Amino acid sequence: MSADTKEEFKKLISQTIDENLKQIFRETATNIIYQFLEKNYSLKREEIPEKLEIFMEGMQEFFRSGSRMIEQSILEELHVNLGLKYKIREGYRFTDYIDDLENVYSAIRNPPKIKWLQKLSPKT
Repeated sequence: MSADTKEEFKKLISQTIDENLKQIFRETATNIIYQFLEKNYSLKREEIPEKLEIFMEGMQEFFRSGSRMIEQSILEELHVNLGLKYKIREGYRFTDYIDDLENVYSAIRNPPKIKWLQKLSPKT
């Protein structure tokens, strides 16, 4: 994945998380969540895409069992943003979904050039 594509994907994650939290909790409560993460986990808002494990750990501490609902809401929105259907997978963690989505995003942004397929295409 190119550095530009990786940065675009990080922005997509960051925006989706931010919008999702604001949609559920509104602006003030979302800022309280970010302050909690920074104070207790030294995790700044802009670092979340690179430190998703820490983000989820903080969310689990803050919301306890409710963190699962927030996680699924974020994942659903990311899938929608990429034109995909979200499907719960047994044994998958938040970061597993993100890894899969990163691969899909990379393929969308940088489709592979398949020379043998081009040779099979009829010439016009």
